[in-house]
Amino acid sequence: MNNNLKFYRERGNIPLQDVATLLDIPSSNLVRYESGQRNPTPEVIILYHILFGATLNDLFVPLVKTVKRNLVHRSLGLIELLKVNQSPKSIKRIAYLNEVVKLLNQEQAYESST
Repeated sequence: MNNNLKFYRERGNIPLQDVATLLDIPSSNLVRYESGQRNPTPEVIILYHILFGATLNDLFVPLVKTVKRNLVHRSLGLIELLKVNQSPKSIKRIAYLNEVVKLLNQEQAYESST
C-alpha cells in the first residue's frame, strides 16, 4: 500500500520511536507501515490524522485515486445491470450511483486541473 505516513511524520519532525511509543507498538512495526510493507491499522491512521492533521486522502493519495477510479468503473457496470432488470427500487439505486459517479468525475477533473 502506498502511503505518506513517513512524509507526515518527518514533516512534523517527530522521531519514529516517539510515534511508535504513542501507538504502543514496536518501532519495527511502524517502519513496516511507513514503508508500505504492511497495511496500517485503523489506530495508526487515526493517530496520524490527529497528530499531523492529515486526511485519508493526504495519507493515501495513490490508493484513494485507485479506489475512486475503480468505484466509477464498477458503478457504471452496476448501473448497466440494474437497467436490464429495472424496477421501482432499481431506479433509486441507479439515480444514487449516477450521483456518485458524477461527484467522483468532478473530483477527478478538479484534481487533474490543479
